[in-house]
Amino acid sequence: MEIPVDATLILVEDFLTSHGLTAVREQSTTANPVLVADLNETAPSAPLILLGHLDTVFPVGTAKQRPGVIDGERLTGPGSNDMKPGAVMAIATLLALKEANYQAHPVRLILVTDEEILHKNAPTKETIARLSKGAVAGFNFESADPDNGVVTGRKGGAIVDLTVTGVAAHSGKEPEKGRSAVLELAHQIIKAEALTDQAAGKLVNCGLVNGGTSENIIPDHAPTGIAVRFTTVAGTTVEMKVATKIDSMDTLPGTAALLEKLQASARLLHQPVPHGKQTGGASDAGVLTAHNIPTLCALGIMGGGAHTAHEYGLVSSMFDRAALVATTIAHLD
Repeated sequence: MEIPVDATLILVEDFLTSHGLTAVREQSTTANPVLVADLNETAPSAPLILLGHLDTVFPVGTAKQRPGVIDGERLTGPGSNDMKPGAVMAIATLLALKEANYQAHPVRLILVTDEEILHKNAPTKETIARLSKGAVAGFNFESADPDNGVVTGRKGGAIVDLTVTGVAAHSGKEPEKGRSAVLELAHQIIKAEALTDQAAGKLVNCGLVNGGTSENIIPDHAPTGIAVRFTTVAGTTVEMKVATKIDSMDTLPGTAALLEKLQASARLLHQPVPHGKQTGGASDAGVLTAHNIPTLCALGIMGGGAHTAHEYGLVSSMFDRAALVATTIAHLD
């Protein structure tokens, strides 16, 4: 049975093919394929990258429980902000350039399927880097805040697997022999979350917790996912493993010039001029900037509430921002 991201892949592949573009799956032998489509592959100049992802954070079945709805200007539903519309916008930008007979640069569309888990257990970061080699600019269609900002720098991110091991025992007959891994994990979570310092850019979130096998057994195993260092206590052991990480999106020497070109395009289109901003939340733009490719991020739909049941996007911003990126690319040297 196909999971939703597989069905989305097929839908996008068919759509691109029907519009005269070839879609190719990279690292297709893994569970996390990367979809690539090219325009002007043989052009002699350096390539440009359109980047996005097709996965969301929501479990299978969420879309059936609360399907996507457009009510006037407001789009709601799972992925309505992060980032189904952004993927559509990236595709629309590529097709707009094709229809305009754009030929100045090769343009490569890269859509990944595991961004929300920071490409855990897959070589996606390396695949993005390989597919983007030699590029002179990147445009990432992550969702944007409704303030008309464009992201020029982001924090990095990591997923750290942490497992506490205790001693199992019957909670009624011989509780003194047990050492609760769940109890110790609770203490570690409190310590970890206390390290958050938003003003200093330190963000810690223990977002997935498990442990125990029965209500009447002192649990000897309890994993979670955090991104901090900590100390252990007597009777338990703690194992920490960095499962995956993504580089911060750095503001490069060429970032300001790329933003200025985007702003000039906004004036040409009689759109409000976007401003540059720094933000938290890692994205694949960090993969591009780590390889010295000036990149603008949050070029997708404007809205809010990402990763929650109340996420939304503003429909008109989809057209406006796709047109803005396409116009910017059309005027690059």
